[in-house]
Amino acid sequence: MQEAPSRPADYTMAPLHLDSRARLRELGIELAEQARRELLLFAPRLDPDLYDQAPFLEAVRRLALAAPHQPVRILVAEARAIARDGHRLIELARHLSSRIALREIDERDQERRDAFLIIDTRGYLHRPLSASHQGLAEFDGRRGARRLREEFNQLWEVARESSELRRLYL
Repeated sequence: MQEAPSRPADYTMAPLHLDSRARLRELGIELAEQARRELLLFAPRLDPDLYDQAPFLEAVRRLALAAPHQPVRILVAEARAIARDGHRLIELARHLSSRIALREIDERDQERRDAFLIIDTRGYLHRPLSASHQGLAEFDGRRGARRLREEFNQLWEVARESSELRRLYL
């Protein structure tokens, strides 16, 4: 029987209401560190202050190398801008392309304003407005994680691979 990932003692099983960028970053990192099978990220603009941080990148790298197939899938809206800005998560995905999959959401979904991170169909962090610092996180929120995973999979199915996000071999 696999042991459940540990959480800091001050975390309860109740949803955590987030209201600061620092708290979003902290919980995003902690969730990523606890992922054992899968990490799904829907972040239209892939905010570097949240997802281009060394501890987050290390947690993603560790999962990508430890789990089979493509345990990390990332959906973005503005692939050209993200690639142009030199985001380290994109570079990591290019380096580990058989383990980290990147896609750009379909034009019909470009108006979505939320952002979310899901781990192992168990934990999640959701911001109803991706530009906001407010959101909700649960380390053991299976129902919320399942609902967001279903949304992610629907977005993934119609998303497309982006030439801006792929590694170019010259």
